[in-house]
Amino acid sequence: MAVTTPVEAFDTATSSRPDQPRPAASPYPLVLGLPLIAVGAIALGLQLVGFVDVSSSGSPLAVLIGASGLGLLLSAAWAVSLRSRPASTPWATGTSLPTTVLGTLAAFFVSYATLVLGLQHAWFGVRPGEIQHTVALFQISWLAGFVLLAIASVRLPAAFTALFVSFSAALALLLIGTLAPAATPGKIAGILALVIGAAAGYVFLATASRASGGREYPLGRPLVR
Repeated sequence: MAVTTPVEAFDTATSSRPDQPRPAASPYPLVLGLPLIAVGAIALGLQLVGFVDVSSSGSPLAVLIGASGLGLLLSAAWAVSLRSRPASTPWATGTSLPTTVLGTLAAFFVSYATLVLGLQHAWFGVRPGEIQHTVALFQISWLAGFVLLAIASVRLPAAFTALFVSFSAALALLLIGTLAPAATPGKIAGILALVIGAAAGYVFLATASRASGGREYPLGRPLVR
C-alpha cells in the first residue's frame, strides 16, 4: 500500500492549482515628475544662495528647461492619459489635482526660463527701466498661482500643501528682494528652494516605494477630508 508523504501531498495540491495571474502594475506619473521638481528646485536654490554669481541668471536654465520643464510636461501628459487611478495616497481623491500639480510646475519652470532668456536677449521689448517691475510681475503672478495651489491641495497629503506653501514663501521673499533690492531675501529664498528640493525628493521616495510594491512612506494626513 503506497503512502503519500506530507511533502508529496503539498506538491500535488500546489500543482493542481491554476496559475494565478499577477496583478498589473499601476502607472505612477509622480514617480517621473517628483525627482524633476527636486532637481529644478535644487538648481534654483544653488543659484540663489550664491553657488554661482546671482547675476548669472542663466546658470540653471539647462536643468530648468531640459529636465524639469520638459520632463514635467511628459509627466503631465502621462497623467492625463491614465485610465485607472494609481493606488497611492496622492491619487486617492482622483487624477485631476495631481495632474494639475505636474502641469503647473512644468509651466512654472518653463516660464521662468523664458523670462530670463527673454530679458537677456531683449525678446519682449521691455525697456531697461521696466525690467525690475517685469520681474516683479512674474513673481506676483506665480505667487498668486502657488497660493491657489496650496489652498486647492488641502485634500492631498499634507506634504503637497507644505511644498506649495514653501514655493509661495520663496516667491514672496524674491518679490521683496526685487522691489527693495537686497541680498538677504534672495538667499533665504534659496535656502527655501533647497528645502523644497529635499522635500520633493522625500515625496518621490515615498511614491517610488509604493510603485515598486513596497509600503508608502508617511506623507501626512490631508488638512481637509
